[in-house]
Amino acid sequence: MKLRLITALAAVGLVFSACSSTPGATTAPTAAPSAAATAAATAAPTAAPTAAGASGVLRVARLADAYNFFHPVEAQTGNQFQWWSCLFNTLVIVKSDSKTIAPGIADSWEASADAATYSFKLHPGVKWHDGTPFTAKDVVFTATWFAQNADAFKGFQPVWGQIKGAKEAKGTTNAVSGIEAPDDLTIKITLAAPNSEFLVQSTDLGNMIMPQHLLKDATAADIEKLPFTVGTPGKTIGTGPYTLTAFTPDQSVELTANPDYFKGAPKIPKIIFKLYADATLAVAQLESGDLDLAFRVAPAEFDRLSKVPTLNVISAANPGIVRIVFDTTNPNYADKRVRQAFYYAINRKAILDNFYKGRGRILINPPGFKEYDDLNRYDFDLAKAKQLLADAKYDNSKPFRLLYNQTVNHIAQTMPLMQADLEAAGVKVELQPTDNATYLTQYNTRGAWDGFIAVGGSEALSPQKSAQYFKPAPDGTKFQSGYINPRIFELWAAGKGTTDAAKQDEAYHELAKILNEDVPQTNFYSDDLVMASTKKLGGGFDIHLNERETFMDVETWTFQ
Repeated sequence: MKLRLITALAAVGLVFSACSSTPGATTAPTAAPSAAATAAATAAPTAAPTAAGASGVLRVARLADAYNFFHPVEAQTGNQFQWWSCLFNTLVIVKSDSKTIAPGIADSWEASADAATYSFKLHPGVKWHDGTPFTAKDVVFTATWFAQNADAFKGFQPVWGQIKGAKEAKGTTNAVSGIEAPDDLTIKITLAAPNSEFLVQSTDLGNMIMPQHLLKDATAADIEKLPFTVGTPGKTIGTGPYTLTAFTPDQSVELTANPDYFKGAPKIPKIIFKLYADATLAVAQLESGDLDLAFRVAPAEFDRLSKVPTLNVISAANPGIVRIVFDTTNPNYADKRVRQAFYYAINRKAILDNFYKGRGRILINPPGFKEYDDLNRYDFDLAKAKQLLADAKYDNSKPFRLLYNQTVNHIAQTMPLMQADLEAAGVKVELQPTDNATYLTQYNTRGAWDGFIAVGGSEALSPQKSAQYFKPAPDGTKFQSGYINPRIFELWAAGKGTTDAAKQDEAYHELAKILNEDVPQTNFYSDDLVMASTKKLGGGFDIHLNERETFMDVETWTFQ
């Protein structure tokens, strides 16, 4: 692991010290995974197809929720992002700072001065894993299929919806007017509105390019059931540095190096991603040498793992957050004073100091924005919390039903701490722990909860990262929290619609004040990310600031 990463992340941590789905995505699937897959999630990983410790086999774990799909229609988690970065390509990627654009499947690109038109020159001679030539038509197909079937996409929303004509193509078989392929190696995109962050946004996992020759006849009704989507070796194919050679839902993903990769054959022959129902097992296997690379280890394990001589261990700034999303349509939580009271009631510093051993940052609302002087920091104040609840005539005879995914690392330990703080303020809390599959099904369905815990994301990277959490749910009508304020969307649009820093700041400042005052979500803290890797990893290996992006250049890594 490169020492410069520690320095870079420490520097970024200074910027993120006051800012930061669940999952990166905040919309949930309409159908839960199969009963068999759900049952498998409760078991420890079975033996990988290739024996542990075998030469040239890199064993990896990201200790967070995973989702058993391989098509952007179900782009939900950072685990998928890491798998897909090995299998597929986006037009461009970002370097380890998570903001500098680098070639993906496009070698070069140009943007118009008004940030409304983009053109890309694609790498020549690229082939899909089955040998079929890749062309610009695959990019057009990917964008068009999304536009025509937009309602089927339940997680991260691709940038294709921003293209001129995308909305008009929804529910039709029509072309999207704003994307064209003048030749097999050129893509031209015209956006419906300017977006100065289009290139960075296009690196996210929902924008992986899909094979037209395999999926051209797929419909929204059958896409989730196709062999391609459910992870079938030989059927789930991309243009990436690795091919899928084995997949056991909720247990492991096996990838084998693609010798014909257009950026050069990967130096590591095989990668096995292991999924753990019990994070303590992963820590034990890091110690024993049966696991080579792990992301999102509990901060409390930092000291323990730092004593292992074969490991490099870092504690780095986390662009994700821990937050409560409220059902603001519930009369008991419609008054912003109640939501503000939750901020004052929870002693975030005590949680970070005692549970996370000080490895984290308290956030102000909203994350990813500047720490403007006129924003409320909501420092712990139990008396003020009680007074706000009284002023809002909060009905404490009804429990606050708090939904959370108990399989997420550390949440089972911190929820009772939040519960105790809230109850000290006069809020009766009913904890609703669920497994991963149930959580992904329920957390976008208001009525079953009064609030839910969301963990992760990448909001600290940009004010634009928070916008997705206020967009409509998949049915196109409901909003996840029920909070609706048209002005916030105008301000997000104004921020990304200009390259003028002063105008951007003006829009973001107003937006930050609105979200800070209204508190549709309480953004509590960002616990540091602890990552551990074997000292055998080298070459181009470097953990990204947004760690889920780390495998974007996996073909450059060495493992000796």
